[in-house]
Amino acid sequence: MALRKVLIVGGGSAGWITAAYMDAVLNGSTKKIIDITVLESPDIGRIGVGEATVPSVRDTMRTIGVPEQDFMRAADATFKQAIKFVNWLDGNDAYYHPFDRRPAGRLDRAGLRWLSSDRSTPFAATVSPQPWMCEDGLGPKLMDSPDYEAPVSYAYHMDAERTADFLCDLATKRGVKHVQDLMTEAEMHEDGRIAAVKTQAGKRLEADLFIDCTGFRALLIEGALGVPHVDYSQWLLCDRAVAMRVPFETYYPGTRKPYTLSTAVSNGWIWDIGLANRRGVGYVYSSDFIDDDTAEAELRAYEGAHADEVQARRLKFKVGRREQFWAKNCVSIGLASGFIEPLESTGLFLVELAAATICEYFPMTNNMAGLADKFNLVMQRRYEETLDFIVLHYCLTRRNDTDFWREVQKSDRITDSLKSWLEIYQYKSPSHSDFTDSLQLFSHHTYEYVMYGMDFQRDKIAGRRMPPTAIPKEIEDAVLKSRGAFPSHDAWLEAKFGTQYERAS
Repeated sequence: MALRKVLIVGGGSAGWITAAYMDAVLNGSTKKIIDITVLESPDIGRIGVGEATVPSVRDTMRTIGVPEQDFMRAADATFKQAIKFVNWLDGNDAYYHPFDRRPAGRLDRAGLRWLSSDRSTPFAATVSPQPWMCEDGLGPKLMDSPDYEAPVSYAYHMDAERTADFLCDLATKRGVKHVQDLMTEAEMHEDGRIAAVKTQAGKRLEADLFIDCTGFRALLIEGALGVPHVDYSQWLLCDRAVAMRVPFETYYPGTRKPYTLSTAVSNGWIWDIGLANRRGVGYVYSSDFIDDDTAEAELRAYEGAHADEVQARRLKFKVGRREQFWAKNCVSIGLASGFIEPLESTGLFLVELAAATICEYFPMTNNMAGLADKFNLVMQRRYEETLDFIVLHYCLTRRNDTDFWREVQKSDRITDSLKSWLEIYQYKSPSHSDFTDSLQLFSHHTYEYVMYGMDFQRDKIAGRRMPPTAIPKEIEDAVLKSRGAFPSHDAWLEAKFGTQYERAS
């Protein structure tokens, strides 16, 4: 059988994760069945702000086949055990969404027990040692933990651009072709499929399957095939971001935090992510409620006096997804397929999922319609699931200090599917049977972290005398054990990589 040709248009983290993953899974050490080329323009900049991940990234890197420390060193990566949300409820609060959960069985009653207490201890701290570990500045791994394994679940903070460069080097050494040139047009078959892509240097690149990783430009899926964009702005108001990279060696407040920090501010929220050699900070906001200059000034005020010396980058985005992610012989992955604000670090997860799913549904003939339908259903459900979960963070707020926060609480800013679940959760806690799709990223555990972090149903205990919140002995023991066994986040990183991650030669 002749090799099936795959052309990935666009590099960046989406293009190179897809290329490296497809090569590892579909070619691997067995007979090569696909020929992969990545067409990447050297003149088009990358977005490069998606630096936080979810635990699935460990399986992705393990599948690609790279030693964990090689990847971390190349990506300036640090560990992420949780997201800490600050000022989301009433402007004077904080809660954790950790990755670890104990107990984690199907009939977990921890949520019901917490709802029946006085809530004097935050919910997450009663079911996971990770909020305590994060406050203690501990990393998730022991010094002798194997690659991609640890006593608690974890993800990474990483430099997306350096990750793309690392995977580019890896994939090209394994046989993936890299063409650095600018796409100028798509040549079409009479039946509407893409026949080839033409470049500025005069190349004509044919393929059986084209993968659009051209970011918001969506040159193939929208430009060549005209697949519409499904707008999510009714439910997600933010459409802008301003971001800064704060150098480690000059400005770094304290240690590298083993968690992502998300702080709600006047008209959106600020991410704060510690990498090895810098912090990434950015303000996601709605241009309907604040102008760009005022938003940048607010971000600089968050960062402090030295912020005037740091360059800021402004970004515009539209929230939503493709009506079809796979049309004809073209699959869109990354920003070309859709975007949902990065509040729960889902951007790279959706890239990983698409790369894995296209491997499962890879077309060995040009009869792709049935495979495309299945792929589209998988991706549509994940985008809709992510939309609901992000909206959950906004609709439970009690902030009323600005028009933005008053607006996000309105009924028409909540999806119908989320409304139906919130109505049910007036009478029961989220449970295992509510989430029956095996590919779901979010679960009843993650819903409980956000709902109870946002003090859902607090009005039902107002004025009542409730028993104190109990911390289970299992959690107390795990916290005590962590304080004696786990090295600090910085200590682990510096033991493995050297102070400030001395560059490997």
